[in-house]
Parts: sequence; C-alpha cells; structure tokens
Amino acid sequence: MRRLPFAAVAALYVAVVAMLTILSRLPSYSSDLAAFVALALTLPTGLLYPLLALVPDHLGWHALPLLALLNAFVLRLLHRLLPRDPVVREAENRLHGALVSTRLKVTPMAHPGRRRERGLLLRDVPVDYPRLVGVYRDLWQEAGLRVRQQAEPLALRAYDAEGYEFSLEAGPGVFGDAVLRVAAPPAGRRLFVAGLAAGGVPCLVAALSATYPALLLTGAGALVLGLSCLAVPRTRGFGGGLLLGGVPALIVLLLYGAA
Repeated sequence: MRRLPFAAVAALYVAVVAMLTILSRLPSYSSDLAAFVALALTLPTGLLYPLLALVPDHLGWHALPLLALLNAFVLRLLHRLLPRDPVVREAENRLHGALVSTRLKVTPMAHPGRRRERGLLLRDVPVDYPRLVGVYRDLWQEAGLRVRQQAEPLALRAYDAEGYEFSLEAGPGVFGDAVLRVAAPPAGRRLFVAGLAAGGVPCLVAALSATYPALLLTGAGALVLGLSCLAVPRTRGFGGGLLLGGVPALIVLLLYGAA
C-alpha cells in the first residue's frame, strides 16, 4: 500500500486544527470541546502552548495551527527515531532462528503477511516437503514448543511460551516451495479491551449523568491519553481502546453544546 505524501498529510492535519480553532472561538458550549480537541491534536508540541503567553501580542488559540505545523515535523522525526515495535522485532528474530536451525541451503524470499507477522517463501529446498515438515516438527519439539500437525493439507503449527505462533505450509508453486511464518501473540486485543474499559466506564457514566464538567473531563481525558498512547508501539492497542471508550462522552458533549 502506497503511503500518502508527507506534505499532503501535514496540510490536511493543519487544516483540521485550524477549523477546530475557528470553532473554538464561536460562542457556544461546544467551543470548549473544540479547543481541547485542537490542543490534543497538537501534542506533543502543544505542551509548549503555555509558553506562548510570554510572547508579546499573544494570539491565543490562533497559535494552534502554527503549533500543528511544527508538530507535523516533530511527529515525522519521532517516527524515524523511535525504536520499532519490539513485538514485531522478536517475530523477525524467531523467523531467522527457524530459518537457520535446519542448516538446509534454501533461497529465502520475503512473503507478505499481516502487520504483526513475518514470513519467508523457501525456494530450492533440497528435501521434499513432507520431509521438511518432519525436520521442523522434530526441531520445534526439541525446543519445547507446543507442536500441532495438520494432515490435510499437510501443515505445521507451533507455539512458544510467549505466545508466538510458528507455521510451515506448502508454498504456492509446484516445485516443492514452502512458506515459513512467525506471528506475534494477539496481546494487542487484550490491551485494546483494557483501554476500552478504562475509557468507556467513566465516559459512559458521565454520558448518562449528562453533567458538563464530567463530560469535558472524561471525554477530553480519554482523547488526550488515547492520542498519547498511540505514539508508542507497545501502548497503541490501549490507546485505541481509550479513544473508542471516550466516544459516548464526546458525543453527548457535542449534543450538550448544540442544545
């Protein structure tokens, strides 16, 4: 999938913050929410906003689009400097170990997979596929993995103590190719549920109470914390749950302001 150009994404991002900034200047209850959302979208550069009060002729909330423009370059730099997802890196290490453990001379080729999965297409395998399955079955059993063999079609699954899934399947070709994969454990689902509960319970209570301060506190809190968690690979699932959990409070807050 081709990525969008940075300039286009940055321009759209700054335009959204500018629209929210304009909305925050309108005399309505929803203006406070728009201001909080605009400030949250400029994090982490938005943390510098209180310092702008020291500058003469302070522009107030109109400075947020400028912070958003600076934040676009800051986020781009952080994306390049921050370490990669450690879970995916461990999957790559395990895939490399599974590849070299047989000491068979094969031609490994990258094989597309899911986001948290790494795979190789093994070409020029010097043994037939059923024997290759037997070799990997013995190696994985000796390594202490929980191995499960499927008879039809012939395939192999194994799981280590940390939940990583190893698999060996017949390749798409007709020359005895095989596909070796390692998938990361589905820990992101548990983190997502935890974040959904952490954000959804207080936000749902605030939405049912329809109390403006509670709605603003829980909704804006879930939004700010959720966006902050999305910046770190280990907490992205939790951040996504927080954002989804804050939706009820934000919706009621918008309706409250419109009324």
